Amino acid sequence: MSGTRGRRRHSDDYVRVSRVERVEAMRLRLLDATLWCIADKGYAATSTNDVVRRAGVSRGALAHHFPTKAALVNAAASQLVAHRAVYFQERLASLTPEERTPAAALEILWSLYEEPECRALTELSIAARHDAELRALMRSWDDTYLEVLLTASTEFFPELAARPDAALLLRSVTALYDGLGLYDLTREDARKKAAEVRGFFTELLTRIEPAIGEHP
Repeated sequence: MSGTRGRRRHSDDYVRVSRVERVEAMRLRLLDATLWCIADKGYAATSTNDVVRRAGVSRGALAHHFPTKAALVNAAASQLVAHRAVYFQERLASLTPEERTPAAALEILWSLYEEPECRALTELSIAARHDAELRALMRSWDDTYLEVLLTASTEFFPELAARPDAALLLRSVTALYDGLGLYDLTREDARKKAAEVRGFFTELLTRIEPAIGEHP
């Protein structure tokens, strides 16, 4: 009898875990669909109907997880920022000390901007101009991302992170790349020109790199 109860408890636990996994999988589908819709259609043109169609879920499922479009967008963008952070740190960690240079870090960082779903952040930046709630969210995402870059710099480039202007330097990088991301969406032959700008910026960075140790 006790064995039967034990098996039943095990079965109930399995059902609960499976249900939790299904719920989380549905949530992730909604977040991924949101990013793809925004990247494809822009923020203003993306409706919750578009999201549920792409995710293959019901409107009831969407409302259960995210009662408003703002809540959905915030969750999707926050997850994207978190994934970018993990990817950036893992890629840096995978390099040898000789390979792990500021120039290599810039290349890894730019590769994130080339991901299709990351273009959703560019679309959100454009839309935030006329949306106060979205602007507040953008500031939060930007601050989170800067904190991630500072943490990575402290771990992998301690002398660079020790500079009094380290935060300003990193914010300059993200501002430049944000701008190039927008340029890539709106200009012909953008990739070539963006590569030239990034090459020039990387060269400037390598020029100041020898002076890093001279800062107090």
